[in-house]
Amino acid sequence: MKAAHCTEYGPPGGLSVVELDDLRPGPGEVLVRVHAAAVNFPDVLIVANRYQVPAPLPFTPGSEFAGVVAELGPGVSGPPVGSPVAGAVLTGAFAEQVVVPVASLRQVPEGLDMVHAAAFHVTYATAYHSLVTVGQGIAGEWVVVLGAAGGVGSAAVDIAARLGLRVVAAASSQERLTVARKLGAEAGVDYVHEDLKLRTRELTGGEGAHLVIDPVGGDHAEVALRALRRGGRFVTVGYADGKIPRIPLNLVLLKDLVVRGFEIRTVRQYSPDAVAAADRALAGMVRDGMRPLVSRVHALGEVASALTDVAERRTTGKVVLDLTS
Repeated sequence: MKAAHCTEYGPPGGLSVVELDDLRPGPGEVLVRVHAAAVNFPDVLIVANRYQVPAPLPFTPGSEFAGVVAELGPGVSGPPVGSPVAGAVLTGAFAEQVVVPVASLRQVPEGLDMVHAAAFHVTYATAYHSLVTVGQGIAGEWVVVLGAAGGVGSAAVDIAARLGLRVVAAASSQERLTVARKLGAEAGVDYVHEDLKLRTRELTGGEGAHLVIDPVGGDHAEVALRALRRGGRFVTVGYADGKIPRIPLNLVLLKDLVVRGFEIRTVRQYSPDAVAAADRALAGMVRDGMRPLVSRVHALGEVASALTDVAERRTTGKVVLDLTS
């Protein structure tokens, strides 16, 4: 099989595409023939050995994929061979084959092709849980979404608007804010050229937002926290800025704020009921026409440039590798 190969930690340019031995599933595992794999910012961190969980060298990067079941391992009764499935792993998705525990797979929501299926689950589940399970957002509330044209950010804008929340999109340019408005944002703030706190206060009638979803981190996190009204909620999701923010806890104390985090890798283990509820809600939205924003599709041979574009934040929505091309 063809696969992206990382033999040395560093920038994405060091990746190569090589021929590796075909895989075989072990007990409790499923072999999936990968049709498409999404490129996520954590993949950049893993290649650079800057992620929370290290990947021993050498390895095939890639965490999110869609394809068809090719073989069942011992003790696995389904899904049947040929079934369209999607899943997530720490590494291994940027290859023509991937072996995963059967519990890591999910059925592709009806209406999604393989490219959009690969781009869907991680970002949309992260966005839904951040908004609803953790953030407890409800219709009519104001929510500020940082990085609103990125993968998780665009998904959060899309879902929040469909749930009736009033979205203030925060992004680094007017072009990216235009993307967020098309997804349903009511207003936008260019946080490079505008004061995020003051503009949020103005847009929300002087009181501030009820909820902040932050997949960016960096210097904008504290400003967004200050843009919350008393009793507001702040959900930290990731650090695409590359810098983990240090939040002054006196801000939390003085305004009775709630700060929580969400991490997609562990939610199935600790909150299975919430996962089932989110899957049902998202499947319904897909049936109603929701689709992830896919801005670029690359062949596997372009994996280094695809990861570089994501690392340098030159993309909107999701970038996907098409392994059938």
